[in-house]
Amino acid sequence: MSANESLTLDDLQRLPEYTALTRARHRILWPLASVTILAYFALILAIAFFPQALGEPIGKGVTSLGVVLGLGIILFCLVITGIYVRYANKVLEPLAQAIRTKAGDK
Repeated sequence: MSANESLTLDDLQRLPEYTALTRARHRILWPLASVTILAYFALILAIAFFPQALGEPIGKGVTSLGVVLGLGIILFCLVITGIYVRYANKVLEPLAQAIRTKAGDK
């Protein structure tokens, strides 16, 4: 196939890079999504079953344990996002670029 001809969808899906890209995406997607969902559900269950404990102030201040855990979830999600971005830049993007190159896209 010459460089000017474009590949069909079936041709693209048969490329080894496409298979590698699909596997790499699933390899990172499921663990990160699972951990994130578990963290959210843990917080929701804590709110449901231990509301008094989450409302207690930390130390002598007015900030409660619930606020700290909520901020912790936000920070946790930022870390998860950073992990995904790093993985995407190192693994997913090179594979996608290889597919674009073979497909004739610049």
